[in-house]
Amino acid sequence: MSEKIYSDIQRKKTSIIDSLIHLGIYKKGNKQLYELTLHELETEYQIVNPAIRDLSF
Repeated sequence: MSEKIYSDIQRKKTSIIDSLIHLGIYKKGNKQLYELTLHELETEYQIVNPAIRDLSF
């Protein structure tokens, strides 16, 4: 995976994690947010914020 793609994924994960923390979500099940994949984070964000369909952070 190229360095740019990796950094883009990390930046998006960080942004979603920050948004979830702002909403009071710190864990999913017994996993910390930083342990989740980008897909899992996006899914969790859509669950807690169903009005938001576009995840372009």
